[in-house]
Amino acid sequence: MNYNKVSQFFSKIKNDRAGFSLTELMVTMGIIGSIATVSTAQMDDHLPAARDAQRKANIHQVQTALNLYYDDHLTYPVTDDFEPTAMGWQMITTILENENKMYMPEVPEDPLNTDQYVFTYWSDGQTFKINYETEDPADPSPLTAWGA
Repeated sequence: MNYNKVSQFFSKIKNDRAGFSLTELMVTMGIIGSIATVSTAQMDDHLPAARDAQRKANIHQVQTALNLYYDDHLTYPVTDDFEPTAMGWQMITTILENENKMYMPEVPEDPLNTDQYVFTYWSDGQTFKINYETEDPADPSPLTAWGA
């Protein structure tokens, strides 16, 4: 067989193909879909840990704001309850946000903010206690942040 004939044959095939075949496109889409499915599933495993990290950072910010409030008023915002409650959290949200937004422009909520995952607050004026739940089963529930 002559080299020129072989070369002409392949160049003709190459010139006749203007795009991808349906099979090639379907295989490519299948591969991309599989990669997307696997990566999404792996990302879902890390979301609870990310929310727990956000919860802990939010609580730390609120502790700092409460300590600044204490420095100015020589007392923490006092609650009527004997244990941390969601009503106590609403009270400090109002106080910390309404003091000319000096302490916090916006008091954070739990990333999920469902019945199970809420922040609660209690204070007698000299100490405070904030309870919150995490999604990590290894953490004791509820976690407590103290201030004095």
